[in-house]
Order: sequence, then C-alpha cells, then structure tokens
Amino acid sequence: MSRLLLVVGLLAGMLLALVGCGGPDAAEVERVQAMAAASLKELSAEDIAAVRALSDAYWNAWNEYDVDKVLSMLDEPFRKERGEEIRGNVQKLDRWNMSISVSEVTPPKLDTNGEVVMYVNVKKPLSTDLTQMRFKKVGFSWIITYASKDER
Repeated sequence: MSRLLLVVGLLAGMLLALVGCGGPDAAEVERVQAMAAASLKELSAEDIAAVRALSDAYWNAWNEYDVDKVLSMLDEPFRKERGEEIRGNVQKLDRWNMSISVSEVTPPKLDTNGEVVMYVNVKKPLSTDLTQMRFKKVGFSWIITYASKDER
C-alpha cells in the first residue's frame, strides 16, 4: 500500500510540475494519466495464466529448436535488436542436441510502466541463469518485449 501511495504521489507531483511550467498539453496529461492507471491496475488471474502460458511456449520452442516460433513471440523492437543472437543460440542447442529447463522464480507482476515482469531460472547443461522476462498486452494477446539473463 505504501508503494502505491508513493507512485500516486510521484505522478501527482509530475502533473503539478507540468501545470506550473505553463501548463501541460493534452498529450502530456494523457501520458501521465496512463502511467497512473498502469501503476494502479491489478493483473488479473487470466492475464497471469496467459503470461505463464506464453513463457512456457517460448521456452518449449527453444527446446524444439524452432527459431521461427521463438522469434514470432517477440515484440518487433526486441526481435530486431536481439533476433540474430537468439537465432544463433537456438541453433547451438540444436547442433549440440541439448535442451534447457525453466522454472519460475517470481510470479508475473505488473510494473509501473504497464509491462508484466517475471523472473525464471533457465537451466542449461553447465549453468543456470536468472532470466528476466517482460511482456506487454497488444489487443487481447501477450508478446515478449524482453527475455535475457539478468545482469544485476
């Protein structure tokens, strides 16, 4: 509850600062309101299940060595940025006839920017990586906006 109050307070302060600087334009007010709505919205049980199902399908596609399927689940900017690297990694798994196993570390949670974040452990033959996954809803479907080893 205190985190919620902090987020609402910060967003209210941003809005007041905008008003004090000659007044915000309509787009800026709408952006701040969207941020506030995203930070207050709860993730439904249906959305949590859909995000988990997408995560499972994504990692299963890695084990099936289905590069096209893996890449099809990614948001376009992430696919453009990391697609070739991901393609190479899936092909290495295939070439070495290896598979990975994945276990959820944290449940899907709504982030303040409106994306859903969850952490999974990706177990490979020689190591286990804590991996951050990020998702966003587009229409009625979910897509992966980020999936990579957590470097923190």
